[in-house]
Amino acid sequence: MKRILFILTMCLMATIANAQKNMEIAPLFEGEERAKYAFSAVIIEGKSLKKYDLTLFKSVTTTKSKWFSEIENLVENDSKEAIDKECGYINGKLYYGFYQFKPRDGKYRYIFYRNSSLREDEPCEITVVYMEGYPTLAELKKMFQR
Repeated sequence: MKRILFILTMCLMATIANAQKNMEIAPLFEGEERAKYAFSAVIIEGKSLKKYDLTLFKSVTTTKSKWFSEIENLVENDSKEAIDKECGYINGKLYYGFYQFKPRDGKYRYIFYRNSSLREDEPCEITVVYMEGYPTLAELKKMFQR
C-alpha cells in the first residue's frame, strides 16, 4: 500500500512540475528559479478548486523591480500562443493580461498577469498566475468578478 501511495504521489508531483511545460513562464514556478526572483508562491489543487472547475492554481508575486522587465518578456512570449487574450498597457508596458491557451488533456490553460507598479496608487509588485481547468476564459472572468 505504501508503495502505491508513493508511486501516486510521484506521478502527481511530475504532473504539477510539468503543468506549464513548454511555456516561457515555467521557471517562475520552479524551486531555484522561483527563489532567484524572490517570489512568494501559492499552489492550490484538489477539492478547494472544484467549485471553480479548476484542477491547478499557481501564483507567484515579487516586489523585486529588477526582474519586472524579464518577467513581462516571459509572459509576452507565451502570449503569442494564446487562443484568447485581453491585455492592458500603461505607457507601453504590460499592466495586465489574461491569456487562454489550447486545451491539453482536455483542460484549458491560463496565464493571468498584473504589474501593479505601473500605477502610483498600487503596490510595486508583479503577480503571475497559472491555472488549468475546464472553464473558458469568459467563464473564469465571470466567476472571479463576483
